[in-house]
Amino acid sequence: MQGLVPQIEIDEAEDAARRARFPTGSALEFADLELDSRVGALDRLREAEPISWVPALGGWLVTSHALARELLSRRDEFTVWAEPNLVRASLGVMMLSTDGDEHARQRRPFEEPFGVRPVRERFAGPVKRRVDAMVGELAPRGGCELVEEFAAPFAIGVAGDILGLSLDDVARVQEFYEAFAGAMVYDGDPEPQRRADTARAALDAILLAEVERSRARPDNSITSAVANDPARGLSDEEIVAQLRVILFGAIETVESTLANAVLLLLTNPEALAAVRADPALMGNAIEEGMRLIPPVAFIERWTAVPCELGGVDLGAGEFLGLSTVAANRDPAVFPAPAHFDVRRGNARHHLTLSHGHHHCLGFNLGRMQCQVALTALFEELPGLEIADAPEPTGFAFRRPATLELRWAEVV
Repeated sequence: MQGLVPQIEIDEAEDAARRARFPTGSALEFADLELDSRVGALDRLREAEPISWVPALGGWLVTSHALARELLSRRDEFTVWAEPNLVRASLGVMMLSTDGDEHARQRRPFEEPFGVRPVRERFAGPVKRRVDAMVGELAPRGGCELVEEFAAPFAIGVAGDILGLSLDDVARVQEFYEAFAGAMVYDGDPEPQRRADTARAALDAILLAEVERSRARPDNSITSAVANDPARGLSDEEIVAQLRVILFGAIETVESTLANAVLLLLTNPEALAAVRADPALMGNAIEEGMRLIPPVAFIERWTAVPCELGGVDLGAGEFLGLSTVAANRDPAVFPAPAHFDVRRGNARHHLTLSHGHHHCLGFNLGRMQCQVALTALFEELPGLEIADAPEPTGFAFRRPATLELRWAEVV
């Protein structure tokens, strides 16, 4: 690949001109990008300046659904292959932080196993068995903290099952990925990056050993399929790099999707009643949850060449952030966007899982496992309700920090 795109630095005069042209964006505070209770600021920005200069972000922010899709579709003009890309800095060089032929080469070996049919045929049974066992253990207790006691071990366990990895130390794996997520915030603090570097080195050692094991003792896992097929064209280090990001999506996104969906269903009784009356709605309820509180709240791009977006002329090396929170609430696409509507016909048009060539690789698996898990939670835990839940927060990844639940103990 060509050299990383450097981010340009603008002078005070240019910054002042941009602030004058985009007053709504210039007034935006970083907390508006972190707190779910402040989404109104993003709604106002989208209405006034759908692409805007946001000094609090240090770049441009795209908030309309149409411009967001356009940004993600124009692969020759907008790139992830940039020096300041925090996803690359945190997780390393892999399919999510490369573009063009190199991105395709790294992603292609994993695409077939994550298709709709392979996911159903290979993983539906193991996912259902894991969910039944976990919910069965929870039922007699009468309460839990959802993420720590169910969503995290479930997501990590399923990821281990499908990839053929021994991820028994749930707490350690969770610490790795909390370190990775913590480094994807634009606040100038170098400590999160140091923690991410340490976590990546430790995880790489574990994953490399797993790749070597799967080659010595082949099994039915995705890792074994890729490691034992030289035609797929990836070195062991490259396989490990892809496993890092696949695990990140399989863990972070699933944890947050489950927490956000449970929160929304339990705080919207009419929606929950509709799902109980028609369980087939659960799949769409998950999509609607990903739309309204997106687990992936922010996507980053840089201009590879001078170009234009939404009437704004951009030089090479400009940083653009895409707020999925704002794009998913665009009333031009989603009428009454603040309403949690489990029957919304176009809920899947959200941009939480990105769009275009970087669209989430594991979306079929994630949708299936979340549907199985949520169905079991609401069917097997009678009187399920929230005991305590702070508001969802997060700049890059969004969910409530904790979600305490209680239910009638099942004897």
